[in-house]
Amino acid sequence: MSAQPERTQEELQLALARLELLEEAAEYKNQHKREFVPEDWWYGWQHEGFETQAQQWMTMAANQIGKTMSAGYHFALDATGDYPDWWKGYRFEHAPLCLALGVDSEQLRAVIQPSLFGDVVEPPSGRKTFSGGWIHRDEIGRIEWSQVPNVAKRIEVLSKYGRASVVLRTASQSNTGHGSLSFAGPIICRIWVDECPPDDLIGQLNVRLANGNLGKGGHMSYTMTPERGKTKLITQFMEKKSPSQHFIGPISWDQAPHMTEEKQEVLLAGIPEHEKDMRSKGIPFFGEGLGYTCPDKLITCEPFKIEDIRWLTYLRAMDLGIGHPTAIVWLAYDAEIDRIYVLRTYSESGLQAANHAAVANSYLDFAPCVMPPDIDKREPGSGKTLRKYYYEAGLKNTVDFQNEDGSRFVEPGIMMLDDMMFNDKFKVVSTCKDFFQEKSGYHREKG
Repeated sequence: MSAQPERTQEELQLALARLELLEEAAEYKNQHKREFVPEDWWYGWQHEGFETQAQQWMTMAANQIGKTMSAGYHFALDATGDYPDWWKGYRFEHAPLCLALGVDSEQLRAVIQPSLFGDVVEPPSGRKTFSGGWIHRDEIGRIEWSQVPNVAKRIEVLSKYGRASVVLRTASQSNTGHGSLSFAGPIICRIWVDECPPDDLIGQLNVRLANGNLGKGGHMSYTMTPERGKTKLITQFMEKKSPSQHFIGPISWDQAPHMTEEKQEVLLAGIPEHEKDMRSKGIPFFGEGLGYTCPDKLITCEPFKIEDIRWLTYLRAMDLGIGHPTAIVWLAYDAEIDRIYVLRTYSESGLQAANHAAVANSYLDFAPCVMPPDIDKREPGSGKTLRKYYYEAGLKNTVDFQNEDGSRFVEPGIMMLDDMMFNDKFKVVSTCKDFFQEKSGYHREKG
């Protein structure tokens, strides 16, 4: 067997140089991970948060699906001004003052701080710093540490536009009515609230944002699994959001492909029954229980051409927006198999009767449109009934709601519909997102 030729000194030096370059590249990638995240790495609902132009948005989702990861990424982009080429959302064009708010110090240390800045490290110089997270190590300037071990209070960030600041605070530190909040006073440009804050803190946060972002008004994002139940804040975003607010969710494990069926089964086995919907679907806890308990997947169907089923009977129905969004639903009934289909839904706040009537008439306008009992409620200003407004707006083929026995009680319909869901007599087209959101929150309080 012939001996292998010995490497020359030059070859060894080249090999060592290549190894050194590879190590440097790996170290750079490790400390600059924001640069290496492609557009298609994120899920659609995460892109929805990236692309919104609303000044406030909420992502309400199940545990362990990546909501905090994407929120931290978005927050880091805003703090540094360093957006990827594919970015379609709002861009800060100055060095902002940012606030990241957690539940308590442990959550700051274990979740928010590592996501943004990485691990706490103490180099030989003895001056504590961070290893780098979504905000890179070479973008981190002076750090002001809090009295809680290894939890920062304020971090200087080297933005594309100058020196920005990220302040870390906890909801447990501050309560309205107990003197000044620990972050009261400064004008803040960007706030990220991770997990649901107390309702009495929301006013203070909004005031801090009012003149932020160079007087244009700051931006605030909420990410949470709704363990506090349906708080006033959650109700605002789910049912009464303003044009400046955007709601994303509830987002379930099924909308995060990394949560495989096997992984879901293992996790669900260890979660108490009353917490399963909240932790796996992002649905808030509700008083005395949900009105409809049938799983969504049992009633969901794919869109189909109604022209292919010529014997269908059609119906429209409207719920008037008094203290909540106006809702419209388009239904079809297949008498041959005794099944109802929800074909299309609509939900919108703040518009006039003419707008809602136009939408109702835009699809299946020949079908009867069932109106609720409050159609005869009078508008305080003019004294006209809502029925009059919708008549003048041209809403076609209206009929008043009533049960088969002529009553207007809601309970018989709830019981009937719940039974139909479990017996394959009621299907909802998958594009009807408003229906599934309403179903997830329809519940009883005090009976």
